[in-house]
Order: sequence, then structure tokens, then C-alpha cells
Amino acid sequence: MGEREITSMTPELRERWQRGVRETEAELPELLELGERLREAAREDTLSGHLRRALHLSRRPLAELAAAAGIPPADLNAFLSGEQTLRSDVLDRLALAVDFTKLFQPAAKAPHR
Repeated sequence: MGEREITSMTPELRERWQRGVRETEAELPELLELGERLREAAREDTLSGHLRRALHLSRRPLAELAAAAGIPPADLNAFLSGEQTLRSDVLDRLALAVDFTKLFQPAAKAPHR
């Protein structure tokens, strides 16, 4: 690995850095809200909630999962945040993409009477 080179910050570079900090700070509330929506949707005790958790646990890139399901990444993102539902065939493809059956064990069926 090479040696680090330290240079002094020019006024132009300082302004560019400060502008980046301001832009990031302006985006934070929206990003925090999105993060909470993602966590809330993944906590649902529904099949979709369990699938969302499996998708998160897979650590696979969003674009890769969306491609496996044959949908645009924006649609998968909307599903993960609970803003959109997906057709059952898309849910099936997502489940296959993360080997959902190994991650999710449904409760035992109650005996029929």
C-alpha cells in the first residue's frame, strides 16, 4: 500500500467539502424516515414481512434481487418499505432468489377436526 499524502485544504476544496456536508445533512431526515419505514415493514408478522426480512438478511444488492424477480429496483424498494405490494409470481421469484424455505419455517399446522 502506498504512502498517504497530506495536502492543505484550499478554499475551493473547503467550500466543496462544506457544500457536501450541507447536502448530506439536508437528506438525513428523509433517509431516517425511509430507514424507519423499511424496519417497520420488515417487522410485520405476515408472509411479506418474513420475505422482507429474508431479503435483508441475504445481503444481496437490491438490483441483483430485482433482476432475479424480473422487476425494476424501484418496485422492489417500494415493496421493502411497505409502500407497494407485489404479484404472487414476483414474490415466488424473490423467495427463490433468497432460498426462503431455508430461512422461514411456518408454524406447524393444527390438526383438522
